[in-house]
Amino acid sequence: MSIEIIKQGPVCHFVINNPPVNVFTPAMHKQFYEALRAFYADTELKVGIFRSTGTRAFCAGDDIKSPRPNYSAEQLLERHFYSSENLDELGYPGYEREVLKLKRTKPIIAAIQSACIGQGLAYVLLMADLRIASPEAKFGFPEITFGMGGAAGALQMAHQIPQTAAMYMVLTGELVDANYALTNHLINEIVDSDQLQSRAEELAKQISRHPAQALQIELEVFQKTRNLSREDAMNYAEQVYRLQRFAYGSQPALS
Repeated sequence: MSIEIIKQGPVCHFVINNPPVNVFTPAMHKQFYEALRAFYADTELKVGIFRSTGTRAFCAGDDIKSPRPNYSAEQLLERHFYSSENLDELGYPGYEREVLKLKRTKPIIAAIQSACIGQGLAYVLLMADLRIASPEAKFGFPEITFGMGGAAGALQMAHQIPQTAAMYMVLTGELVDANYALTNHLINEIVDSDQLQSRAEELAKQISRHPAQALQIELEVFQKTRNLSREDAMNYAEQVYRLQRFAYGSQPALS
């Protein structure tokens, strides 16, 4: 069980490989964190593809068989407030938090087949800029059925899909199909299963033609202006745009 890394020119594949349903373990969260850090630091890489092996599930969430030690109150406090790199053992909370705290500087495409639930869907929502899925794909947060709520807020789902769609998913705990996901803008496209990887690679190739700096700036401006007023967002974007035009020797004007 692992996160496999495959580099193809400017494209890096992050492949969940833990059959039969590709659940995450604490060790895999750490692998994913380290792989993402290396990806963001590698100047030769421009875009990532997040996919999985097999056909039963893209990711069925966290491995419920992973040991959950009975931490003391002091140990839980440490796990919540200290970096996972400073903790003696892998566990929960752990590196899954570090993954979601990373500053994202390069676009990632998710290629989703079959079930994408729980932590797998959390990673897709917060790490993937483009999402394509097979017709068989299913999406959901079943945690509510185990008495665990909070997914919609933690993932800021209101920024991504309509309130009614988000509430249906997190309050019922039911899985929704690919058509529901497409209608509510959870994904960009539905692609036949046998074309899923090639379509992701096609999109990655198209994106990788652009300057790396422009890609990073596009991501940063999008993320930083989401909660700004229209005027403040325009002012921020204009300044960044002018800096780019100046750097490339063009007239510093926003047109």
